[in-house]
Amino acid sequence: MFLDEIDLAPRASQLLLLRVIEEREVLPLGASEPRGLDLRVIAATKSDPAEAVSRGELREDLYYRLNVVRLRIPPLRERREDIPMLFARFLGRAAAQLNRPSPPIDHGIRRRLLEYDWPGNLRELSNFASRVAVGLDASDAPAVSGAGLVQQVQAYEAELIREALIACRGDIRSVLERLQIPRKTLYDKMARHQLLPSRYRLPGEARI
Repeated sequence: MFLDEIDLAPRASQLLLLRVIEEREVLPLGASEPRGLDLRVIAATKSDPAEAVSRGELREDLYYRLNVVRLRIPPLRERREDIPMLFARFLGRAAAQLNRPSPPIDHGIRRRLLEYDWPGNLRELSNFASRVAVGLDASDAPAVSGAGLVQQVQAYEAELIREALIACRGDIRSVLERLQIPRKTLYDKMARHQLLPSRYRLPGEARI
């Protein structure tokens, strides 16, 4: 069971959830006996859950009951290398729902993907992909932050290398042929942009 933004749930609902989690049973409407549950619980909050407790938004007993294994998922602005792949997936899904081919990703869209901070994270990125899929112009997208020429060139270079790694499934020889640059230059640029070929290979594949 996934509890999204649990800190925004009414405190009365939080109490009911706490009982369900502790007792692992529910009483269905009209039933005379409780029904046991076999479930795993994942809860998510946008803010620090300890701060939500201090603000009175999240019950302290529920927080300690849920806080067994804690994971932090970085926002998109902290993992920009994932944005193009996520956008491609959202765009393909949106295009399939509209029963039309995915539109090409032009330079304007690519710039926005790399330079915008995406404060709405995945929801905002998915909405942008849906707008692109229906054919809205890139000018309808959020404005990009002011980046100088050097930063824009570096971002574009990183995206070209990332696209080559994806297309070649991390095969360095194929990437070299695609980009037509020396091996050392490629490795230097991948190190600069923190691109690891192993991330783009299929399980069990090993390429040199």
